[in-house]
Amino acid sequence: MRNSTEELHDGPRRRVGPLAALDGRLPGTHDLLLMQCPSSLRPLSGGELPQWARAVLRAHPWVTVGRAPSVVGTPVDVPYPQRCTRAPEAAPEHWIPVTARGPRPGQRLDALAPWAAVARTLRPERLAERRERLDPGRVAEIPALALLPEVGRLVADHRLTWGPIGAVGYELGTGIPVAGPLSPLRLVLRAPHPISRRDALQLRRALSKLPVPVQAELETRYGAVQLAEYAAGVHTFTLLTPYGPREVHDPWFLSHDPRRFPR
Repeated sequence: MRNSTEELHDGPRRRVGPLAALDGRLPGTHDLLLMQCPSSLRPLSGGELPQWARAVLRAHPWVTVGRAPSVVGTPVDVPYPQRCTRAPEAAPEHWIPVTARGPRPGQRLDALAPWAAVARTLRPERLAERRERLDPGRVAEIPALALLPEVGRLVADHRLTWGPIGAVGYELGTGIPVAGPLSPLRLVLRAPHPISRRDALQLRRALSKLPVPVQAELETRYGAVQLAEYAAGVHTFTLLTPYGPREVHDPWFLSHDPRRFPR
């Protein structure tokens, strides 16, 4: 028999230990992570977790993967939490850049999360289908949630894999009601191969006709560029990479390593 935790999150929580990456893929930007041990997070600013973050993560141990490089090894500036022991035979840990947010403005924590303490990963592509799990009344009162099927049809015309991110994506993944009636609909569009400016402009125009603001980004192999910027026909774009924003001429073909691009 499955317990309530397994039912809510589609499977048993993974045991903390050396065999964390069971699917062989580390989390990517915008993925949602269910933490097995939230107190194992390391704030990038150093020190202990803020009190608000402890309270939030105790109630809802979900974090969002940020766009920054992961780190391999054990940070030496913060002692390992005694409540989250790790198998001594485990390989060097992968530390994932994540963000936790609180209910009040300005409550944002950027941290590193150990991959071994991640119980579940949800990619944006899997979130739209979870709308059926929400209360119909909730969906009806949040336009960004109600319009997801229409967005899916528009994006499908361009054969792009997509998923909601931001507040809407977080609510779909966790079930926590954080989106509001005026929340924009943020999307990630997977674009490993180049798409034409014409197709981008057509999609941008179609999405702009929806009765909610839509903010879409094209995710390439090197980072993300805003759909609106790419469709506008400008000569250079701001490419969001794990190493910071870079000005590029083509988000699919870079002439330099993005780590060495001038900012």
